[in-house]
Amino acid sequence: MAEQRSAPSRRGGRARRAAALAGAAALAAVLTSGCSASASSASGGAGPAKAASALSPSVPDRIEIPDIKVDAPLDTVGLDGQGVMREPDFAKPDDAAWYKDGPTPGEAGAAAIVGHMDTPQAPKAVFFDLKTLKRGEKIEVHRADGTTAVFAVDGVDTYKKDAFPTDKVYGDTHGSAQLRLITCGGNLTADRHWDSNVVVFAHLTGQA
Repeated sequence: MAEQRSAPSRRGGRARRAAALAGAAALAAVLTSGCSASASSASGGAGPAKAASALSPSVPDRIEIPDIKVDAPLDTVGLDGQGVMREPDFAKPDDAAWYKDGPTPGEAGAAAIVGHMDTPQAPKAVFFDLKTLKRGEKIEVHRADGTTAVFAVDGVDTYKKDAFPTDKVYGDTHGSAQLRLITCGGNLTADRHWDSNVVVFAHLTGQA
């Protein structure tokens, strides 16, 4: 189980969205030194599951994705002094990280969890198989208040980092609770960085 953390200070809806949008632009530069090949949009799988009402805020501490055998502690990432999102810890390739300046998973809005697909020391990191998720598959995020926010995958897309669709990924969810899982992918550039981000879109279906 991840170390227990106190909840970060919560901001108003506009401030949280502004912070998320500011961090989203920086996501194109995150996870640059270790990921796998390009992902395609998810297809097949179950139909869309009914959306559930948003939960109260609670800091997440673990993520489980049964279909790709992920069961990982959650660290946190924020922005550095230049307003760029910090990378997840390369020393912990099997951990993922919640973007703490956005909504908590299960809260109204688009919560974000990022993780490496691989690192120089780990050929298969926590989100190595993220691109294989299909619509309807389950994601569970365990939270500090003892609840588990349960999400269903809506789709998986890959975007060039220099054309990251900030509004699509982090825009207004009109009060619904949604989740974005993000890693890198695409093709290697000349300086051996990956040129794209893989994004999983999911919505809250309930709690456990």
